[in-house]
Amino acid sequence: MLVTLRRSLILPLLLAAGPLLAQDSLPAASPRPIQVTDSAVARGRELFHGSANCVTCHGIDAIGTDSGPALAQGVWLHGPDSYEGILGRVLHGIPKAWTTRGVTMPMRGWSTLSDAQARDVAAYVWQVSHAWMVPARRKPS
Repeated sequence: MLVTLRRSLILPLLLAAGPLLAQDSLPAASPRPIQVTDSAVARGRELFHGSANCVTCHGIDAIGTDSGPALAQGVWLHGPDSYEGILGRVLHGIPKAWTTRGVTMPMRGWSTLSDAQARDVAAYVWQVSHAWMVPARRKPS
């Protein structure tokens, strides 16, 4: 009787779990915001690697350093991964008390970015942070 009871409980659980196990575990890629244009990304990349000096803390490939977290893995600790959320962090920074590395992210980074430049850096960071979710394209055989 106990064996029959166990079977009657286990079988429905296994059948119910089947569709869940078959689902893809990766989240759907976010649609590209209208502010994230190819030209904004290019300008933002130039600033990120140049005068804005973001690479000092976030690394050349935005994979992080001892001073700043990775931006290229798609995990955000201080707000949403939306373009607006990223732009807010570029414009307003992150207080030292909120950081995981104990280093303040200053407003507009370590430079005096204009509003337009901050938008471009945010576009580049959005692109880099969402690139991991885009499935790799297969080369034609």
